[in-house]
Amino acid sequence: MCGRFTLKTDPKVIASQFKISSIAILEGRIADLTAPNIPVDQVGTEVFQPNFNVAPTHQIPAIVSQDDETLLAAFAWGLVPAWVKDPAIGSRMINARSETAAEKPSFRSVLVKRRCIVPADGWFEWQGSPGNKTPFYFSAINDSVLGFAGIYESWKQPDGQLLWSAAILTQQARPDFSYIHDRMPVLVTPELQSTWLSAPANPLASVLDSAHSVGLQAWQVSSAVGNVKNKSADLIANQTLF
Repeated sequence: MCGRFTLKTDPKVIASQFKISSIAILEGRIADLTAPNIPVDQVGTEVFQPNFNVAPTHQIPAIVSQDDETLLAAFAWGLVPAWVKDPAIGSRMINARSETAAEKPSFRSVLVKRRCIVPADGWFEWQGSPGNKTPFYFSAINDSVLGFAGIYESWKQPDGQLLWSAAILTQQARPDFSYIHDRMPVLVTPELQSTWLSAPANPLASVLDSAHSVGLQAWQVSSAVGNVKNKSADLIANQTLF
């Protein structure tokens, strides 16, 4: 699974890498898709606060394609299907397995119609058995921002407002890192970003194949990452490079 990640890169750098034209902004912060879309060149760095321990239910930025425009907006991490009665289900739906997402009622429709890319500087996985787990941090070898394949949905709240939420797709871990954990996020490579966001059919198979070309590195980090209250940069301090 992917249960924690980091995002520290300036949103304008993210916008440049992912060819984002506008960012949803409300009250000076990245907001959901109901907020006004502000051109990237008019957005300041203060709209975003770095987080070295992004956790489920947090608000996360994600990239979507709407009306031929690529936007960055905020989503609750944990997908809430439009048809459920209780949005609390989202806390259990932070990931969608790529092998079965097209079959699951909660994911199959949005996999076709509502795909997104979650930008991240890296992610955490835990090696070992319960009670004896060691955290590791994964990032791109060239320090570029990674793009996690995601899906998103809207849920109408009792007051009529929409709750926008997202889940991250996962796949079997690459052989070179499977000794740490058996799962990893599905990574969208730059040449497939447009396809993932806007293809009329489900492009998951091609994304899965290309993700193995992404250069990754991993190292052991402090167990402090297990506490969501810890969000500082020292959480990714390199203890042992692999």
